[in-house]
Amino acid sequence: MMKWMGAALAAAMLVTGCAKVEGEKFVGHWVNVQSQDDVMDIERNGESFMVRNTTPRFFSRKPKTENYPAIYKDGVLQVSNDGETVNFAIDQANGHLNTGSDEYQRVPAK
Repeated sequence: MMKWMGAALAAAMLVTGCAKVEGEKFVGHWVNVQSQDDVMDIERNGESFMVRNTTPRFFSRKPKTENYPAIYKDGVLQVSNDGETVNFAIDQANGHLNTGSDEYQRVPAK
């Protein structure tokens, strides 16, 4: 009986651990390779993710942060904004995050 419970507990921990790992490669601080003023922070938000994109405003150049909910699905991070969904993918060749229109490089945590 004890062996069975131990095996069940180990299996449950393994499944739980794997579930938390999905999408973890997207979490971090990212900087646009074209503009160092355009940064993105991706963090866990319960079972989903929150993308915080900070860009300078056009005229004042003061930074503005916008928050977007995201989910991990089929190997990409799907970000929703105004009814539109954008897929974020990490390029395996260089490790950059691609949004379709922009490319970001991960910056190590300080």
